[in-house]
Amino acid sequence: MKKTQISHVLVAIDAGVASRNILQAGIVLANRFNARLNAVFIEDIDLFHVAELPFVREYIYGSPAGRLVNVAGMERSVQTQTARLRKLVESIAQQNKIEITFDVLRGNIASALCDASKQTDLLVIGKNTQLRTKNQKIGNITRFILSTANCNVVVLQYGNIIERPVVVSFTGSETSQNALSLAIELAYEDHNQLIVLLPAVDAREYQKLGEAINDSVQGHSLQVSLVKLSHNTAEQILQVIRQFHGRILLLEGSDALLTNVQKQALIAQADIPVIMLR
Repeated sequence: MKKTQISHVLVAIDAGVASRNILQAGIVLANRFNARLNAVFIEDIDLFHVAELPFVREYIYGSPAGRLVNVAGMERSVQTQTARLRKLVESIAQQNKIEITFDVLRGNIASALCDASKQTDLLVIGKNTQLRTKNQKIGNITRFILSTANCNVVVLQYGNIIERPVVVSFTGSETSQNALSLAIELAYEDHNQLIVLLPAVDAREYQKLGEAINDSVQGHSLQVSLVKLSHNTAEQILQVIRQFHGRILLLEGSDALLTNVQKQALIAQADIPVIMLR
């Protein structure tokens, strides 16, 4: 099986409190794949466009009167955020004894991240917990990146870290073989458990997929559990994850198992990190 190379991990951070957790997840992945780590902060150009409007005011909770927002004030605010994030990255790098480069870009957040991801193998982004309802939808930025970025993407639930057991989907496609190779690397430690999801197929195809998996894990001391889905749906995959207490999911980005709409629904509802493989 051809081994997928992850040599560069890019972590998208922002001014939110979850940036530390996202960076820590990036460190775990970079260490696991022996990859270099880069953090990036996108200064949202749309904020500056809003600041150019003469009627825009900023209101602080508990204060009855707002204050006018202008471009100069927005520039100072963004520079303060950038300086704070730079210090955060430097501090976490020192604590973990790892080198983390930090880049600052300005533009539309979704487009800028997709452009930056062209130079990376794995992009780590966070998912907004404020959207967590039963019928939640992922945000526009996450949706745009999932549909546009050409690299592998990790969607991290804010507050989550990279843990095990590992769950991976396998359809026999080249992308799912790449997902399986990365899952094998991640599955070491924590009793070396690996849960492999197989699509709803007939007995002959199931046997064929099982043989391919056995060939791939041969020589690896892993406890592999094969789970065949009765229906190729996001709901059933989530059910299997809960049943086996999965803590991270690797999913191929093609339509071999789920449609784009189903994949987005799965990521929106999952409480664990999801790695989308290209």
